[in-house]
Order: sequence, then structure tokens, then C-alpha cells
Amino acid sequence: MKVSVSRYTLTSGLLIVAMAVLSWLLWAVVPFSVEFFAFPLNLILFLLWGWGVFELHRASGRSVIARYLLSRQATITSLVLLAAGCIVMGLQRKPATDSYPFLLLNLFVITQLAMVTLRGWRDCSGIRWVFICCHLGLLLALIAGFWGAPDTRIMRAEITAEPTKSALCQNGEVMQLGYELSLADFRVEYYDNGTPSAYEADVEIDGSRVELRVNHPHKVGLGEHIYLTSFEQRGSDTCCIVQIVRQPWRAVMFLGIALMLAGAILIFIRGPKR
Repeated sequence: MKVSVSRYTLTSGLLIVAMAVLSWLLWAVVPFSVEFFAFPLNLILFLLWGWGVFELHRASGRSVIARYLLSRQATITSLVLLAAGCIVMGLQRKPATDSYPFLLLNLFVITQLAMVTLRGWRDCSGIRWVFICCHLGLLLALIAGFWGAPDTRIMRAEITAEPTKSALCQNGEVMQLGYELSLADFRVEYYDNGTPSAYEADVEIDGSRVELRVNHPHKVGLGEHIYLTSFEQRGSDTCCIVQIVRQPWRAVMFLGIALMLAGAILIFIRGPKR
């Protein structure tokens, strides 16, 4: 048993070194671009990954890789790497998700979690609902954040009385929205010193009039919201500035969060085991 634990611990260390070296080699050869993995490539890769994890789990009795991914050392390694990734994301201004190290780190974490979930979803007493809710919920949330990142778009649009169908992405690319925006009315209130205290806009979306307020986004479609961010006075005309956030995998992430909450409630209801 001591030899097995020592072997898995050494494997964890070698894995971290291998990911670091591979990240450097990939960065030196091909600059990272998260948009390259956008739909449909991310969906194809996700399906291939899911099939690979399932087949790897089926071979867990004879596969050294599968046995390592199901070991305690692999779980500890994935948790440490996940915590380290969160710290790095919090300290950097540039998104850490736009890098090969973050890609490989997350791929290892969700693969290890998927293997553990497949192994432990039931035991001799039947289906383990608390286990499924907690582990599958976390897995779905991580999958949505990882595989859905290439499809996420944060855009900025300036809306005036003149209709527009385009918005500007963070990388400077102009995107077509698929619907038409125009400013129908704008209202603003000021403090005594002339600073705006509150403002709201009536925006027409393909002819339908909706009200936008700060921190009250309007849902356009599945995973797409429009936020009112600011405004500019250009002579007698008003320009309303909005942020459009497109997250097609948003529903998957919320499903994962809902499952984790359900698992926490089930743990509370069942109470401690005697």
C-alpha cells in the first residue's frame, strides 16, 4: 500500500511538470486563441472527451491512467490546481482562461471529477442521490465554464435613434447581433451637483419596446442578456451604451449550481450519520 501511494504521489508531481512543459511548448509554437475552439469545434471536442472518459472508466480495472485518476492523490492534486488557478485568475488583469496552462489544468480537473462521479454514483444500497447532486452539479458547472468559454462573447454597442445590428467585442472584432437595436426614449435624473443619480432607456429590439435600467438586464434569447451601462450626450442627441453578454452554456451552469444546492439541502435534511 505504501508503494502504491508513493507511486501515485510521484505521478502527480510528474503530471504537473508535464503540463507546465507542454503549455510552454504549445505557447512557443501556436499563440493561444480561445475563439479558435468556438462552436462547433468545442461541441465536437466535448463529445469526444465524454466518450473518452466513459471508455477510460470502463477500463479502470486494467488501466494505470484510470486507476491514478480514481486515486486520492489525483483528487488532492486536482483540488490544489483548481485553487491555484482561482488565485491566479483573481490576481491577473488579463483573463487567465486565455492560456494553455489554464486549459490543461481545467481539462485535468473535470476529467478527474468525471471519473470519480462515474465510479461513485451508486453503491450496493442503490443510487446515492446526495453524491450525484454534489458531484454532478460541480461537474456541470465546470463543464459549462470550460467548454462554454469559447462561445462566450462580451460586446459593447452604442444605441441611438438610428437602428444598428452590430456590436464591438473586447478583441475589437465587430459582431452581428442578429437583431436590430434603436433608442426610443431616454430618461435621466441628476443630483443637485449635476451628477447623474439614475437613468433608464426605452430600447426597441426588432420593433418591440423594452425598458433597460442599470443592474436590470433584458433577456434576448437563450443565454444572451443586454445591460445598460452608461450614456453620452452628443449635442441634442443621447447615445445609450449597452453591454451584450452572450453565454450559450449558461443554462448548463445554472443546472449545475441548482444540483449543488439540492445536494446541500439533502445533506441538511438527512443530518449526521449515527
